[in-house]
Amino acid sequence: MFKLQIKGSFGLLSNRNFVKLWLAQSFSQPAGHMLNFVLVLKIFEITESNFIVSLLVALITIPPILFSSMAGVLADSLNRKFIMIISNLLRGVVVLGLIFFGDSYHAILVFAFLVAFIEVFFGPAMNASIPTLTKKENLFSANTLFLFTLYASFLIGYSLAGPFLVWFGEGTYYFLVTLFFLAALMNTLLPALDYHIKDKEEISKTVKHSLRSAIKKLREGLSFIRHNYLILTTVLQIAFVFAVERGVVALVPDFALNFLHMNVDQISYFLITPVALGALFGALLANRLKNKISKRKIINAGILVNAFTLTLLPVYEFIEKQGADFGFSANFYGVLIGYVMILTFLSGMADVAIIVSAQTMLQEETQLGKRGRVFGNLTMVMNFIGLPVILLVGYLASIYPVERIITVFGVLTFVVAIISWVINKKKLDPMFE
Repeated sequence: MFKLQIKGSFGLLSNRNFVKLWLAQSFSQPAGHMLNFVLVLKIFEITESNFIVSLLVALITIPPILFSSMAGVLADSLNRKFIMIISNLLRGVVVLGLIFFGDSYHAILVFAFLVAFIEVFFGPAMNASIPTLTKKENLFSANTLFLFTLYASFLIGYSLAGPFLVWFGEGTYYFLVTLFFLAALMNTLLPALDYHIKDKEEISKTVKHSLRSAIKKLREGLSFIRHNYLILTTVLQIAFVFAVERGVVALVPDFALNFLHMNVDQISYFLITPVALGALFGALLANRLKNKISKRKIINAGILVNAFTLTLLPVYEFIEKQGADFGFSANFYGVLIGYVMILTFLSGMADVAIIVSAQTMLQEETQLGKRGRVFGNLTMVMNFIGLPVILLVGYLASIYPVERIITVFGVLTFVVAIISWVINKKKLDPMFE
């Protein structure tokens, strides 16, 4: 099965229009990851405030909450090629502005929000274009290739971010990110992606009433989720994992620079790269186990692994002190770095295994006509829960050491893991076995 999927993915490369869309993704997504990396570090360097870092992460989180529904309506109402071109062009222009205003944390906050806002419109247009440019029998392979590229772009973007920043400096770095976004403008070579527009005169009317329609669909989706115990449990699990992940991201600069004593390029090598490799392995592992182990059990196991990694990560300081007290050699530092890399690898693996399994289960358990609303509401719930957690973490980090907050996250994740196992055993197993 795996060999057939890979063969199908390579066969798609003979489809020139599909390749143009795929290459646009391959340039724009690493650029986005590279930008997020430098903005988080830069704003911490300027302010030395975990709360301002958390505010940055929160501002990146807000646009999907407010504009996802509108972006979906526009993707169904306008030429998708035009949306993608404008999105990449505007992101490039905004990033170029950071060359001139990148030393002001107020400007960084504004530019980060603008890039996140623009990106909200690019995603639905790109994803909705895949079936248009792909034959039905190749659609699964096309989605597999795009998903693999998504994880690979995370690995490439964050792994190159630290070294590039050190080698080239901030101005050249922002210019390179701009070039990546502009390189994605190769989707100008795509045919007009407006076949879905049946009545162009109805576009303005559709957009005008999209908010009212979105609110109605939101309520319907929330009602469906609330009355389906399996879906409700899965949505809450993903939302919790997302909230913890975003909270930890807000603490990364302080934790890496002041607790782990890493420099910028070491953050890429020893923290981000293992997470990305773990994510790739987690996707493969979840796919391998999907027919052998219940997806609910994979999710629960992933949450438990996350609990262990978060709880054990702050133990680094205790091990480091023991090594210093006993006069261990400099090689002992390599052991400590290996310890951190193993934990971050496991964390990336667990997160993606949870998300892949949960999304697949939601697709399987949701009716076709309600699937879009369930996933739309999932995105909104994730960000609604994640937003206050991010801001709270930023505030608490100004009072308590970051390692203590991460430990608390670990303990809370243990509690959620136990609750998930209990729910699975007493409620869900009798329903499905």
